[in-house]
Amino acid sequence: MTAPADSSTWLLSLDQIQATDFDRVGGKTVRLALLKQQGLAVPPGLAVTTTFFETHLKKSRLIPLWAGSPDVAVTTDSLAWLADTLKTRPIDPELLTALRQAVDARFGPEIQQFAVRSSAIDEDRRDRSFAGIHLTELGVPRAALPIAITRCWASALSGPALQYRLSHGMSIQGIRIAVLIQPMLTPDSSGVGFTVNPLTAARDELVIEATWGLGQPLVEGAVQPFLYRLANQPPDYPLLESRPGHKPAGAAGDAPLPAAALPVLADQLVRIQALMGEPQDVEWAWQDETFYILQSRPIALPEAPPPTIDIEWTRGSHPEFLPDLPSPLFGSILEQSQVQALAFFRRLGLQVDNLGPYVRLILGRPYLNLTLLKRVAAQVGVNAGAVLHTIGYTPGRGHSRSLTFNWEQVWRARGVFRQVLRHTLRASAAVRRYRSLVEQVVQKITPPRTDLSPQELTALFRLHTEVYGAGFEAGLSVSVGIAVLTALGSRLLEPFTDQPAAAISMLARRGQDFRGDPLQTDLYRLAGEIRRTPALYDWLESAAPDFSGYPDQAPPALVEKITGLLARHGDRGQYETDVGWPRYAEDPSPLLNLLLQFARSEAGPAAERQAGPVLSAGGIQRLLPWRLWLARWLARRLRRYLSLREELYRLRGQAMTACRRWDLSLGERWVALGWLNRPEEIFWLTAEEVERGLLAGAEVGLTLPAAVRARQDTYQTHAATPMPFVLTESQIPLLRPGEGLVDTPSAEVLVGLPISPGQARGRARIVRHPSEV
Repeated sequence: MTAPADSSTWLLSLDQIQATDFDRVGGKTVRLALLKQQGLAVPPGLAVTTTFFETHLKKSRLIPLWAGSPDVAVTTDSLAWLADTLKTRPIDPELLTALRQAVDARFGPEIQQFAVRSSAIDEDRRDRSFAGIHLTELGVPRAALPIAITRCWASALSGPALQYRLSHGMSIQGIRIAVLIQPMLTPDSSGVGFTVNPLTAARDELVIEATWGLGQPLVEGAVQPFLYRLANQPPDYPLLESRPGHKPAGAAGDAPLPAAALPVLADQLVRIQALMGEPQDVEWAWQDETFYILQSRPIALPEAPPPTIDIEWTRGSHPEFLPDLPSPLFGSILEQSQVQALAFFRRLGLQVDNLGPYVRLILGRPYLNLTLLKRVAAQVGVNAGAVLHTIGYTPGRGHSRSLTFNWEQVWRARGVFRQVLRHTLRASAAVRRYRSLVEQVVQKITPPRTDLSPQELTALFRLHTEVYGAGFEAGLSVSVGIAVLTALGSRLLEPFTDQPAAAISMLARRGQDFRGDPLQTDLYRLAGEIRRTPALYDWLESAAPDFSGYPDQAPPALVEKITGLLARHGDRGQYETDVGWPRYAEDPSPLLNLLLQFARSEAGPAAERQAGPVLSAGGIQRLLPWRLWLARWLARRLRRYLSLREELYRLRGQAMTACRRWDLSLGERWVALGWLNRPEEIFWLTAEEVERGLLAGAEVGLTLPAAVRARQDTYQTHAATPMPFVLTESQIPLLRPGEGLVDTPSAEVLVGLPISPGQARGRARIVRHPSEV
């Protein structure tokens, strides 16, 4: 191997290092250089590059032992000999002179003690961190820097480092090692911060471990640290849990960190994750009221065990309130809310572990976990068909819609039924709490302000997930009540009608106190007026499908009526849960189409309440008095829960409309910065990408247009893909973008975890050894 002749690459300061220098300085040093250049407090540093290392090997004629040759094989024994040689042989004079000059120029004469850290090219990765393997020398005198450097080199070529490489299937040939020199700190406290919970993988939590003085004993596991678990909710980052650790003799204070310092460190951890683009394990030091970042690397999270069953997914219950392809921004919010959904089932006492999320996006489309719902039904002793029918899923053979009980299982699940009853009785309180939350959120983000600090903007943006997740959870409480009451009413009316679920639902809606959707009521009323005015009805019938002639070519009387309708309901939308979907005030064409459909039909809310062919008068008369009384009681309770569901829909729509206005305001700001071409492009980003843009600034912002274009291309392919109503986990690899289900997996689609969760399309290169990368 021939070393570059350019000595300018032997030694680089953190201010000089760019991402393209990865192969010269290693991931540890590149990340610190990026953080320093982005304004975080990182001690100044000088990287002794791999070029310096390889030049030393070449001048010492040690290259064959390190890289191999036709006559010399690289073995653990040969590398151990090389490591011992490096520790005993002085650095080449020319290199040593360059090192001393660079240290003097970078640190000046006042710094006399240093920290010297190894930085191998292939360490500090998610699946191979080399944590505690490579050497770190602390308190190194200036005169001893050459010795510390050679010891760091040797640590990568012998003992535990080689065993680690072999156990992880990594090459031991041509190991490239850099070294980072930094001033030695004398911190009041040090520790490690995790941008997600390393034990539970919860992304809404931060975990900080701290100890007095230097953090090396903590990293090596020699002391029990103080632990702080914080909610990832800027700017305050509320403390969720604290646990005391070991306090050495003579340590000042009751804890290594003052309470006021925790949000400061948490804010830096969140910003570091935004810059790195993935969860991080960060080493820090607290000195002179400043947090210094010493290292940042991807965190190795515990992987969820693979499902042991072939999970079924269905699109049932989603088409009524979500578009076929939700916006990427809303899709990411929907996925983030799944933690709350599963927590809700666990609070009921149900076992839902290893069954996947409640809702999942597959090629951009939301799918409901059918297997989870079937397991829930089985755990409470109810046949699955009756439960699935309430979400719009039509069971196939072997699944009856009639409610039947396994009474032995019902008795075993009596604790679950108590919890279900408790949640059912508290549904009204849950809706009231959600109403209060919506009012608070709307007040905080109205009018939209984007002239705040990145941390304040991030806190406001995270209200999206908070308000949707809370609504999702409240909706589950109400849905459980509706499902229970519908199932019981179906069982009661089953002998008298072939559609018992529809019958009990119709009885519930007959009540005069049933509060339906005000928009629907106004649409029925206006549709009746239009039917009685031929000129208005004829224009709607003859208008273009997209109503492009409105309002310029529409009759003035119609424009006046629509204007009044929009004044009352302009903040509503066809799919108002999705922040990326326009509201009627922005695009009234879906509202005009809905009005036309209503005008074509003479039915209305009153007619619906009076209709009753599902349960005939004769059928009602056949009900025994006790059964009739119970049916009416169940119908009244169900009516109340249906009204609560309608209110939840309206509240969620109101909240997401306010969030949409805020997003568009942020989009306008990003257009001015050159990060987006149009404000609406913000909805093509995920929530994580928006947060990264807010926290990392131009470092991320300038990459957003490319991300938007790529996602738009992907969504065009997804839109052209025919998707089945029911899908199993094993069929997902058989989904070919643009074609749908095929018989064999596509050779061009890689399914799994190549870099980030999801799918990648393109050519694959087979690598038989890490050295070939």
